[in-house]
Amino acid sequence: MIRRLLTGFAAVGLLLALGCKEPDGGSSGGTTGVALYAYDSTSTSVFVWSDLSALYDSTTTVAPTKTITSSVFGSKITSLAWGGLCFDRQNGYLYLVSDTGNIVRVRNIRTQSGDVASSDVVSFSLASTGRLATSTFGQASLDMQTDTLYITENGTSGTQIWVVSNASTQPQSATIALQALAASGDTGGTGVAASSGSVYAFMLSGDTVGTVTTYTGPRLRKGTSSGFTDANTIIGPATLLGQYGSLALDTGNGYLFVARHNTDAGASTAPILVFTTGMFGQAYDQAPTATLGTDADQPNLRVIAHAGTKDWLVGLRGSGATAFATIDLWKSPMGGTAAKTITASPAGSLFKGVAVDGNAS
Repeated sequence: MIRRLLTGFAAVGLLLALGCKEPDGGSSGGTTGVALYAYDSTSTSVFVWSDLSALYDSTTTVAPTKTITSSVFGSKITSLAWGGLCFDRQNGYLYLVSDTGNIVRVRNIRTQSGDVASSDVVSFSLASTGRLATSTFGQASLDMQTDTLYITENGTSGTQIWVVSNASTQPQSATIALQALAASGDTGGTGVAASSGSVYAFMLSGDTVGTVTTYTGPRLRKGTSSGFTDANTIIGPATLLGQYGSLALDTGNGYLFVARHNTDAGASTAPILVFTTGMFGQAYDQAPTATLGTDADQPNLRVIAHAGTKDWLVGLRGSGATAFATIDLWKSPMGGTAAKTITASPAGSLFKGVAVDGNAS
């Protein structure tokens, strides 16, 4: 009896250590059956690699398995937002978000190849009313459980996240009124990730939070579509957070990955910080559970994406407003594997957004 009790306590302790997993399909489903989507700004088209494992094992310069095109991409997504590509695994939709607030939704994305039929493409936009001064839109994340799309907006007058409800059924040419998700005093919001009703956000600076009375720097927030609370904030020098803070969520294991652009943040340590979703609501000043990458290999990491319930992490690099054709792949990232760096072909491709489909087969 005592042995059974001790075993039970040990299991509870392990769950707590992992941060209490989010309910999105259980633990990681391995690394097979995963596809990679990247938006090439040069050709205004979506590149698809249908087998991420094959890409990882390939040579360092690789052409996509197929290319998806549409005249709507060229007219509405002339400049993709940093991190402005996200996937709806449940419906098989791909979302593209421009840095000016246009949104394109492509259905049946898994079977698309070449030019997309007009019936499979819908474009809509965020309203002009309520926007911040001289703002730019950034990372987008789709909570497929609630059919809600979240898009960061960062401007000189503050920062906020646009909440787009019923994303999968928004009609052609719709204008989305502002439903703002923000914390008073926060600035520099560039990262967002969402799943099962929870929303995670990165802010570069802001007012003091709770009992952290002398620190106003970068912070991670956890909330819902209706708001954030200071109690669910991670802030402080031990966090190692820095500029841009692109987010990726491992929903199968409850890990939140945060990418820091070391060059712009003035940092020289590992550029990817790993927190658990269960760390929110505990102490403010917490060190990451783990770190990934190296300053020598990924000093300019700008965007990251995760496969959700599959065990892949993908990164893109950039410098200033310039994107690169470089793709960094972590296979089973928490297992300690180093990144594999891939350069896309053709030469001249530029990627500011990437999405990973964990239900590709």
